Amino acid sequence: MDFNVDDLKKLSLKMKALIVFLICLLLGYFYYMFFFQAILAKQMALDTKLTEMQQQIVEKEKVAAQLDRYIREVNLLRESFKMALLKLPNAREIAGLLASVVLSGEEAGVNFLLFEPKPPETKPPEVKSGAPPKPTDAKAPPAKPADAKAPPAKPAVPEKFYDEIPIKVQIAGSFHNTVSFYAKIAKLPRIVNVEEIAMGDAKDVKGKGRIVRTSCTVKTYMFVDKKP
Repeated sequence: MDFNVDDLKKLSLKMKALIVFLICLLLGYFYYMFFFQAILAKQMALDTKLTEMQQQIVEKEKVAAQLDRYIREVNLLRESFKMALLKLPNAREIAGLLASVVLSGEEAGVNFLLFEPKPPETKPPEVKSGAPPKPTDAKAPPAKPADAKAPPAKPAVPEKFYDEIPIKVQIAGSFHNTVSFYAKIAKLPRIVNVEEIAMGDAKDVKGKGRIVRTSCTVKTYMFVDKKP
């Protein structure tokens, strides 16, 4: 069946509008299928990628903020460590520190009955509990099965960077002078602790008033440089 322009002209206005509508709908369908759908899919993929990148940026900003905080904390710890080292004498300065303790007692008006520095305190080696070792000719214990689990290894204990130096001290003086001696020790620029204080009964001494004998342990700390 032939269909020409004259036939189109003879159609009613409603039919012409319907044909134009169908043509537009068909063109729109082909445009959507071959062009717009691909553009829309690409746009959705770009939106998803943008969202992921924004989330990564937020996470990295949080990590960066925490990193700055950690750096500040490390710097504060380093400064605190430096200040602590300034209060720890080395081996060459221990004699001067002990002389400062004695001078503090003389200035406070107490008499030293005993001033005995002890060697630096060291941690004794750990002794493993259990039965004593058997002689060499004893029978070897049965071998453990292959699937027996070995005990977990103990974590390594970090080496101390300081040694404790205890000093046994006995002094005689009035209660006021004794307290003044301890106060002067507390004001020394180095770290000095007083432990195990034991005060005896006060006794009247002619020309000196009431004198009390006090024993204690004065502890100072020496910086140890651990060389490789």
